[in-house]
Amino acid sequence: MAVKRMKKINLLIHHAHREEVFRLLQDMCVLEISEEEPVNKDLVTRTGVQVEDLERELSEVRFCLGFIRKYQEKKPSPLETFFPEKLEIDKEKFLGERFDYERVYKECSRMEEKINGIRNNLNRYHSYLDFLYRIEVADIALEDLKDTNSTKVFLFELLPEQLHTLQAELEKSGETWAIYDYPSQRKQHLVLAVIHRELEETLDAVLHEHSITGISLPKAFEGTPREAAERVQVKVDELEREREEYINQAATYKKFENDLKIFHDLVESHLQRCTNEGKILWTDATCLISGWSKAEDVPRIEKALSSRWKEWVLHERDPEPDEAVPIELENSSWVSNFRVLTSLYGMPHYSEIDPTPLVAVFFFLFFGICIGDVGYGVLMAIAGFVASSKLHTLADSTRTFFKMFAWCGVGAIIVGAFTGSWLGDAFEYLPPALGFLTAMREQLMLIDPLVNPLPMLIFTLGLGVFQVLVGMMVGFLKEWRRKKYTLAILDNLSWFFFVLSIIAYLAAMTIAPDYETLAMAFLIVMVLFLIATQGRHQKNPIMKVFSGVLSLYNLVNYLGDVLSYSRLFALGLATYIVAILARTLAELFSGSPLIGWLIAVFVFLLFHVFNIAMSGLSAFVHSARLHYVEFFTKFYESGGKEFKPLSYSDKYTKIT
Repeated sequence: MAVKRMKKINLLIHHAHREEVFRLLQDMCVLEISEEEPVNKDLVTRTGVQVEDLERELSEVRFCLGFIRKYQEKKPSPLETFFPEKLEIDKEKFLGERFDYERVYKECSRMEEKINGIRNNLNRYHSYLDFLYRIEVADIALEDLKDTNSTKVFLFELLPEQLHTLQAELEKSGETWAIYDYPSQRKQHLVLAVIHRELEETLDAVLHEHSITGISLPKAFEGTPREAAERVQVKVDELEREREEYINQAATYKKFENDLKIFHDLVESHLQRCTNEGKILWTDATCLISGWSKAEDVPRIEKALSSRWKEWVLHERDPEPDEAVPIELENSSWVSNFRVLTSLYGMPHYSEIDPTPLVAVFFFLFFGICIGDVGYGVLMAIAGFVASSKLHTLADSTRTFFKMFAWCGVGAIIVGAFTGSWLGDAFEYLPPALGFLTAMREQLMLIDPLVNPLPMLIFTLGLGVFQVLVGMMVGFLKEWRRKKYTLAILDNLSWFFFVLSIIAYLAAMTIAPDYETLAMAFLIVMVLFLIATQGRHQKNPIMKVFSGVLSLYNLVNYLGDVLSYSRLFALGLATYIVAILARTLAELFSGSPLIGWLIAVFVFLLFHVFNIAMSGLSAFVHSARLHYVEFFTKFYESGGKEFKPLSYSDKYTKIT
């Protein structure tokens, strides 16, 4: 339960060795370079490393990869999307990679521009078709719908009652107008109005009064709307074929994907090194490289430098109290599988306690309770261990996640054996030849949550009380290590004993009445102690007492935290019941003639797959929530920055 010791490194080297030293540090992956302010800005300046070209190259390579993913014929499965495999490559081959990406980039850019142009034209022509289909009932040539010196032409879509209103208003104005009604299957009719220009103001007033809006008359088409639509459709078909040809051509560029991925990581590695070179200080003769390294790696750095050069000086020191020190967690191999949970919440500060060992134990147990089935646990464990051991090209973080998933399956096996859940109650209906499995289930079962759920509920609540107490004790130890003894005792240890005194009193009432008086005395002492100390920041004596009494209300928060752990019991019971439902429905369908057994197997498997997926998701979310909301709030302060030494990019590749 520790954060690895870090050292601040100041490495002074001859300017001639700068590139070689950076290459060495990138190979060793041991130093996170930081930016330092020069003591004398007139004598020491930063290097002027230019990274614009590398950033441009990286952007263009990413465009090519995005282009290939967009138009590839076979889309990756959801599993491949979330857990992509990496390309294994030898380091020497990786560093010597040379790929003419510019030719690929130019072709991808040209095709993307063509496809986008075709897409824009298609959108425009489809909008034309929509318009022409709206007015296709009109059998008049579109080129005739033009204004003259004496007349104006309008096109409307009107309801029948609006048409009658328009005609009535125009009849009041004279006879220099004509309206042509084209009924359609829609509610609205297509109406063509031709008026003398003298009636334009009158018509505008009528349209405004009745909220009637005209349709813009087409100018780019000839013939009737139906004839124009047929010509536009021909153009649309041509563009569709042209776009399909470009998309098929774009799909062939899938062959360059691996080369582009390797080149991407190579360029990003160069960019990372050049960016870090921009952080160092230098004079005409020397360079000063500053950064953070794990204490255990400092001798390795000195040994590597000594074997190559003589012109260097290395100074190391411990972190100062207010420095932002990068964090590297130090855990056992089993606990490391659960490190992802700590990282999701946020890394601890350098002076913090690493909660990962506690998280590993509790999460293992919580997840097991939520699933609580031997069959599901076996499937999860097998899938997790096989994936983490066989899929070597997966990212290290992904393999770690699969290992955590597998160990959570082991937790489900243990809890399922104690609660008698083996694919629900399926093992109660095994044939006589497999009766030994039913007997083994009964021998291992300690609690039957369906027959008597109370013991399991009490167990989960007791587990919640225990984790809350552990969190309070860790909070005490954290403040004690910081030498904040008053805070540790009065705000952490006192509440720990107060909650403990309540538990002791409840236990004495139920199982040891002889100690009830002693437990009550312990509880009263802790209440008085909290009243006397929790208002110590107030200056007024009355407010001190009042604040102390009011602080006892925090007990409600602790009670709410403990009650949250009942969700473990609820999720485990829900998993058990849905598994029983799967068996029950399968049994009902098995009586159907001919293919009843096939339907029964399908229903049985379908419900169990659904149950594993939903229960697994719920188990992860709620187990994590109990840690982040109920446990970490007692002691944990995130905000630390993960240790990221200068290294090679591994987004798509895995260097062997």
